[in-house]
Amino acid sequence: MNQQPKRKPEPSLLEFAAFLAETPSASIPAPLLARAADCVLDCLGAAAAGSQMAVVGEVAKRMGATMGQGQASIWFTGQKAHPIAAATANAFAATVLDIDDGHRKAKGHAGAAVVSAALAVAEENGASFLDFLAAVLMGYEAGVRVAVGRTPERQHDTASGIWSGIGAAVAAARLSGASAPLMAQTLLIAEQHSPQLASAMHHGFAGATVKEGIPWSVMTGMYAAQLAETGFTGYPGTFDLPALYQPGALSGGQFLAFQGLYFKPYACCRWIHSALDGVTGLMDAHGLDPEAIEEVEVHTFERAVCLANSTSPETLVDAQFSIPFCVALAATRGGQALLPMTPDALSDQAVLRLARRVRPSFDPEMERLFPALAPARVKLRHRGETFERRVDAAFGDPTNPMDRNDLRAKFATLAGPVLGADRIAAIENALASDATARASDVRSGLGALL
Repeated sequence: MNQQPKRKPEPSLLEFAAFLAETPSASIPAPLLARAADCVLDCLGAAAAGSQMAVVGEVAKRMGATMGQGQASIWFTGQKAHPIAAATANAFAATVLDIDDGHRKAKGHAGAAVVSAALAVAEENGASFLDFLAAVLMGYEAGVRVAVGRTPERQHDTASGIWSGIGAAVAAARLSGASAPLMAQTLLIAEQHSPQLASAMHHGFAGATVKEGIPWSVMTGMYAAQLAETGFTGYPGTFDLPALYQPGALSGGQFLAFQGLYFKPYACCRWIHSALDGVTGLMDAHGLDPEAIEEVEVHTFERAVCLANSTSPETLVDAQFSIPFCVALAATRGGQALLPMTPDALSDQAVLRLARRVRPSFDPEMERLFPALAPARVKLRHRGETFERRVDAAFGDPTNPMDRNDLRAKFATLAGPVLGADRIAAIENALASDATARASDVRSGLGALL
């Protein structure tokens, strides 16, 4: 080895750790705290819908039975558990339907991991609402900064669990009062214990509820924060190794993560969303009959073409990573059929017939725009006539954003069957309030509503 790690964390890591650990919550600009609240609302909506999946309930039961007692809520169940158990179960609920938020440059999802960890520790510790939102913000900052800071060669791995647990670790450590040196060790341990998910890309992400390792990364990340408190250490110098990270990846105390954040109006891989906006736009603009569609060509970037793309998916997880199926479902039933997808869609013969006529193909022009954008050009032939639409930035992208009203509408749609109108309104109002004006702790406020 020609690059030996130093005994202590490098100054750049200590500087970043100090920013994460020591920035006073009250000094954080109000718009950033409001954005953190938006992320919490979006995560809770995704988890409410995901909690209806049978496998989510089974995981929650096993996590609760394994780790013992605690004050953290397993959302929407009325159960309390150890914070690591609750956070892991909640992260699974939030990501299982693939409708959780993400970051364009990081090419993955931070919110399910960060929000779940922050809320669990905030409930356990009786943290204030302001400190909770600050921890959410810092968790996003850490996870996204690490993901974006990887070398170009390592950027090929787009499974979020490789880095999402780092955000969970930072959120947990901040709420536990970690010093800058402890935060630095938390970052190192979380990075080195994170799941590597070597097979994820080879499966096109479909066919499994592993969900990019996000729930497991929450567990390893939150344990990293606890291990750091015991004197456990990670390999120093990791973030300064040129083989792993770009120079200055973690340098500077500034807020960058929320600039590239996106929210999802469809419960499927974000790489499919531009195609969905394209096909629904064509259907609406021209009043097309889905039964009369002869062919749909989706010209897009390589990563999207390399998804599993089954024309007859067996499970909702398979469907989430299929351009043909999602496009056919949106064309046949409308975009609302993906908020979220439901099991009956898998056996809809009209959808399956059209899915067999949807062809994803690689487009060099779309490839040049990725990952800054996730574009698609949809070419649709209907009764002998050709219609075409290009979408560079799908709805919810940073340049085509969902506003707070959009996010509230999405939350109400996803959480409605679980919570009812009164609790939905109470949660929305709690997260819309000025964080600096709230004196109540998270446990008696938001925690009680969940």
